[in-house]
Amino acid sequence: MMMYPYLNLGPRDGVLLIAVFVPLVLTLIFKWSLLEFVFSVIAIMIAFLAGNMKTDKKDVLAFLKK
Repeated sequence: MMMYPYLNLGPRDGVLLIAVFVPLVLTLIFKWSLLEFVFSVIAIMIAFLAGNMKTDKKDVLAFLKK
């Protein structure tokens, strides 16, 4: 039984959540500034979104033929 059924979270969301906690722990251990923490979380979000993007096979093939 799910505790919050309206939150449709999957394995990718769990990985993203863990990836965001890593900079938080690093911030606490190595005393990063808030700016460094924010930049690292933004980089993780960009990488996560880029990993979810689908490539257009036609564009990839056209690029490879050049």
